[in-house]
Amino acid sequence: MTELAILGGGPAGLGVGFYAHRAGLPFVLYEASSQTGGMCRTLTCGEHRYDTGAHRFHDRDAEITRDLVELMGDELVRVDAPSAIWDRGRYIDFPPTPLNAVFGYGFREAGKICLDLVRSGLHRGRPLVTFEDFAVRRFGRTLARRILLNYSAKLWGLPTDQLSPDVATRRLQGMTLRSLLHELLFPNGKVEHVDGAFLYPRGGYGGIVDALARSVPADSIRTGRAVSGVDCERGALTRIRFSDGRSAAVTGRVVSTLPLPLLVKMLGDAAPGAARAAASRLRFRHVRLLFLRLGVASLSEKASIYIPDPAFCVSRLYEPRNRSAEMAPAGETAVVVEVPCFEGEAIAQLGAKEFANRVVGELATLGLLDPRSVLESRGHFIPNAYPVYSSGYADEVGLIRDSLRARISNLDVLGRAGRFVYSHLHDQLRFGRDYVQSLTAAATATEILRAHSA
Repeated sequence: MTELAILGGGPAGLGVGFYAHRAGLPFVLYEASSQTGGMCRTLTCGEHRYDTGAHRFHDRDAEITRDLVELMGDELVRVDAPSAIWDRGRYIDFPPTPLNAVFGYGFREAGKICLDLVRSGLHRGRPLVTFEDFAVRRFGRTLARRILLNYSAKLWGLPTDQLSPDVATRRLQGMTLRSLLHELLFPNGKVEHVDGAFLYPRGGYGGIVDALARSVPADSIRTGRAVSGVDCERGALTRIRFSDGRSAAVTGRVVSTLPLPLLVKMLGDAAPGAARAAASRLRFRHVRLLFLRLGVASLSEKASIYIPDPAFCVSRLYEPRNRSAEMAPAGETAVVVEVPCFEGEAIAQLGAKEFANRVVGELATLGLLDPRSVLESRGHFIPNAYPVYSSGYADEVGLIRDSLRARISNLDVLGRAGRFVYSHLHDQLRFGRDYVQSLTAAATATEILRAHSA
């Protein structure tokens, strides 16, 4: 039986391996680092545990949730900690609910916000060209600027009139004039949002990817295998080359979860010139992560806190113990702070000490942290964290995927970085489940045809 080669050991690659093993399909997964997990790892600092991001698993796909619960059992618990926007010294619900957002800013601006929502309802039929169009249409200009446009420009690294409307997610679906009126008339009927509750492993989010890795044969995962190139002959991939000089022959299909521009670069002339040009125009936003160990028992009850103010480099922070009490020892807590950046930006080039001082200073200025409580800090760099949805990105991605599908018969592309799609862990597992099902269905169809031919 031919073997599936999986490039990348993040959630998408592990998801393919998990479902392939369950279906009886042999595979080998190649991961560049010394451990699998990608962006979904849990790290330690003394007795503290913390994730490489403010991750949470939402029950948005019944089949995937069932698979995960079967895999993890009672290690997976429900968390009801809320998230919030911190703006001008006050908390606003995140995702924003209309009533909270309106009256969180006081009665003077409440009138402007309500008027904006009324006006936005008059322009529903106009086409949405940019993310700014979407945000202003949905929120009105006053509220959109306060809680969404400034934050999105910081996160994605582009002005919001250069971002695609695809930046919007289901988190924003409840913020309309209709939902505002509903909350005013029915105070107990608050609009429900996707971030209201989530599932989380007791020992950290990395427990999910660790469980996926443990569920497959140990010799099917090869760590320390950074892919440096792929060979293509007569329209098919034939060999995978690694940076340490080793290589592996391709005997079946290859599924890549590597960043799409990187994959195209590795393919070289096997990818059409138009695809290589399109890939050069795609960008990822990186994240500098700062873990701060604090000598206080708690900072807040929030799951995540979002900082939209463009004057600050910090975009989001979270307190691990608010996800699970096992993430911090008694009498201490910690926060993990995210700062998005591109390579070459000033914030990306700061040394570790200067970066920590900058972040702690901003949190102190915001009134979220007393610098005297900081006992220890650790920094991390998370590459390719967010595919940047610039205007026209979808056409570029479509061109690349169509070109590769037409040129290379045994290559498939999956995952957040591979598909260049902003998605979550339940999406990655869905990608893997559907992909393996398509392989087994194709194999069954082939066997049926052979039987009929015989």
